[in-house]
Amino acid sequence: MEKNHRRVSALLAGALLGFAVSLRAKTSDWDSPTLWSVDTDDQSSLSVRPVEGIDGLRLELKYTLLGAGHRWVQMKREWDPAALFDGRPLTFLFRANGTATMEIKLVDQDGSNFICRYPLKQYGAKWEPVVLYRDSFEYGWGGNATLDRPKQLAIAISGTAENGVVYIDEIGLGRKGQPATQTPDGPRLDPRRFKTGFGFAARRDKEARPEDPGVLAWMKAVQDAGSLEGQLLPSMEDNRAQTYNNALGAVVFILKDERERAERILDFYAAATRVDNADPSLQNFFYKGEPRGFYQDCLLTDSTEGAAFHAPKESDRWIGDMAWLLIAYEYYGRRYDLARYERITGLLTELLASYYQPTAVGGYIRHGWRRGDTQLHERVGHPEGNIDAYAALRLAGRDDVANNVKRWLDSTVGGSRLPLDLYTWRVLALGKTYETALAVPENDLRFRKTLVIDGRKTMGFFHGPATDANNFWTDGIGHMACAYYAVGDDSRGNFYANQMDALVMDRTVGDKAVRCLPYTANAEGGYEWVKFDRGFLSSAAWYIFAKNRFNPFTLRVAAPAADAYADRGR
Repeated sequence: MEKNHRRVSALLAGALLGFAVSLRAKTSDWDSPTLWSVDTDDQSSLSVRPVEGIDGLRLELKYTLLGAGHRWVQMKREWDPAALFDGRPLTFLFRANGTATMEIKLVDQDGSNFICRYPLKQYGAKWEPVVLYRDSFEYGWGGNATLDRPKQLAIAISGTAENGVVYIDEIGLGRKGQPATQTPDGPRLDPRRFKTGFGFAARRDKEARPEDPGVLAWMKAVQDAGSLEGQLLPSMEDNRAQTYNNALGAVVFILKDERERAERILDFYAAATRVDNADPSLQNFFYKGEPRGFYQDCLLTDSTEGAAFHAPKESDRWIGDMAWLLIAYEYYGRRYDLARYERITGLLTELLASYYQPTAVGGYIRHGWRRGDTQLHERVGHPEGNIDAYAALRLAGRDDVANNVKRWLDSTVGGSRLPLDLYTWRVLALGKTYETALAVPENDLRFRKTLVIDGRKTMGFFHGPATDANNFWTDGIGHMACAYYAVGDDSRGNFYANQMDALVMDRTVGDKAVRCLPYTANAEGGYEWVKFDRGFLSSAAWYIFAKNRFNPFTLRVAAPAADAYADRGR
């Protein structure tokens, strides 16, 4: 029995040695305690000593977390900025006995901290391999959200009071090309993310398939059937007319030269500007002479929820909706007639500008009225609405405010666990210099998903980073296609525009046979409310934008990558 035990131990040691060698080329050896220094929270303790490892030494980290609340200890060493990341990952193996959290932390020259967290109770005494690239780390705090000049590597252990031990072996810089390991609470880097060429796995297509005209026909049909006036479009063939969605609808109709249909939508909001309005729930820009903007949605017909063109209870007047309406009016003015909507364009511009809040770095546009006009603004700025406001104010000629909003966005938005549109919309609104933001959802399988739809393998994106939902947010696929076209990456734009075709389905509205797209592919991730037998307005709009290479933030159609932008404005 003893011989068998020794034989199994030898085989295991040999397998671990082989794996360790595969993890890294021996260009560095950080398994010596002399290369590390120790920090603690002044009550807790950490001892780092060498013990026998797979191939030489390994580090034993014995820790005691003492005191109330969150406690921590760490070992740290200087990092050569030139070493991050020249194609090589940070690699090591670890096993643990404890319930705290191990944090692998890189500190940048500007003081920003980037972290990978490992809850130790998930691992126990089994050796766990770790292969981390720059994209594996998530922004934590300090500095800015760009990991480009690291100065320090730290391995911290944090949690409530306990004693434990962590063993770390074969730590150093790995060899190029090793697949990244999955972090328990962080990016899920696709090991094939750098695949070259064309096709499904490479996520590139040489050509884009043409737009299905049935989708525009669906938008026309739901506009005609949505209300007695045939002005506003319901978002999901229901009784709700959402302001953002109708702004998108107007932009689509202008893009497709359906001027009269765009005017139906824009006329509605332009007319809903009675200064003497005294009805607090009416969809109207003013309340008792005060400019407040439009509610996010209103009812199309009288129902148990309320009267037609009144906002449901607790509705917000959100700056993002006002910004999108302003974009639609600016597009109409550039394409057709500057004078027709001059008053409402000015009202929207001045409302957004009046909500500007300066900060230490630039400033932001505040939220607007909330919860049925019971609260004005929130205490913080919202990046999504400010991206919208930046684009709208630029189009309206208010560069003074817009440039400060951009400075605030640059200082505020970062990391790898944001909503999808904070990556795509930054690129679409702020320009090609933000192209690297697309790498986060593109390479991270928390965002990028693969489903089989009608027997066809299809790739798309969820609305944010999620490990427990395998679903598409249809709008988001359109966002990615448009963003890639905007930065001149036509093959990626073609690919995602083509993926949207799998979501197009037959629909009958009234007596018209049309085509539409649902808001999501299924109900996973909190989308039980989606009606999958019908279309959604924003999904149709982003499908048409993608098929036409259109950037609604700049009102431009991206010419083929070899050429400059083609302007579809004036």
